[in-house]
Amino acid sequence: MLSRSYVGSHGAGREFSSEGVNRPLALSAWNPLLAAALNANALAHEGFGTLGSEWQTFVGRRLQQNCALVQRLSQSRTSDQVVSAYRDFWHQVAESYGTELTTLTKLMTGMTSKMVMAAQITSQGQHAPQAPGESA
Repeated sequence: MLSRSYVGSHGAGREFSSEGVNRPLALSAWNPLLAAALNANALAHEGFGTLGSEWQTFVGRRLQQNCALVQRLSQSRTSDQVVSAYRDFWHQVAESYGTELTTLTKLMTGMTSKMVMAAQITSQGQHAPQAPGESA
């Protein structure tokens, strides 16, 4: 496994091997930190996945509406029809971006709340150490 050589206080080289470390003891010291990090990572992954999916759906709808504008403009015969098509399009753009901003804000707020709550639960669990020999 891992093997590193270092110079001790007497100047002689000494071997340190990862096999010589008491792994269960070393891992148990990091266990609460690793559990908190993995939990936060899972919550972040889930939240950002939801955000990404929502944004992709929104962009898809916007592209369809852009194509619909081009089709409507190509069928317009008068300047009034062109102006009406653009007016309706920009009104729809403003509405859809406003709605999407609200949706994304709600999703971000929910994701942040879950992550903060998980961090608080984890930190409360770490601040309540048990005495040796005590069982949970």
